[in-house]
Amino acid sequence: MISVESLVLSPGSRRAFERMAADGRRVLGARFVALIAYSAADAVMFGERIDAADLDALGALAGVWHHDDLATPLVITTSEFRRSLDAFPIEYQSMLDRHVLVAGLNPFDGVQVLDADVRRACEIQAKSHVIHLRQGWIESGGDESRLAALTVRSAAPLRALLVQLVRLNDLRAENDEALAEAASVLAGAPADLIGAVLALEKAPARASAVVPRLSEYLSACEQIWAFIDRWRSR
Repeated sequence: MISVESLVLSPGSRRAFERMAADGRRVLGARFVALIAYSAADAVMFGERIDAADLDALGALAGVWHHDDLATPLVITTSEFRRSLDAFPIEYQSMLDRHVLVAGLNPFDGVQVLDADVRRACEIQAKSHVIHLRQGWIESGGDESRLAALTVRSAAPLRALLVQLVRLNDLRAENDEALAEAASVLAGAPADLIGAVLALEKAPARASAVVPRLSEYLSACEQIWAFIDRWRSR
């Protein structure tokens, strides 16, 4: 059983998201449903209908959001969200696990992602993770700063993958250390290394210490891929 750390927004982030929600209400009017934050910078804006004119109006506000250190929000209708649960199960489950309702009515209420969809998506994501690590390694041309940046970028998708891996195997993981230990127990990945990569989300400056173990990290991700790939025979 996994227990995910709740998302807590700083007062500054909360105010910035509230301004974004107010922008959404002005643009969408009565069609505005909700703004939900799923990280300190990322959010989903829900509307009953999204028109091309809405995108133009929201686009004019993107610079303001970026100035507030917020990413451009995902914009989707409630119907589209529910109909695409099987297409983006890991991404949506991560949002369901860890989010803050900033404004409106929560469209996540009563929503459930099917384990079968998560299982299939985990296999795809594990393969993609390995392939993109290899590609990024080649593109770095041996430059250590670029390798460090690659490792930092890999932390968030690795976390999302491991959270679902733990969930599907009915294990408990309440923090990064537990997630890393689960990766070790299930797939034989070195827990200390996986933990070090996960920590890069909050401390990216530590990436230089992980770069010398990049080969080991890639092998660990290949082991996770192999473990998930064996699910098909169960």
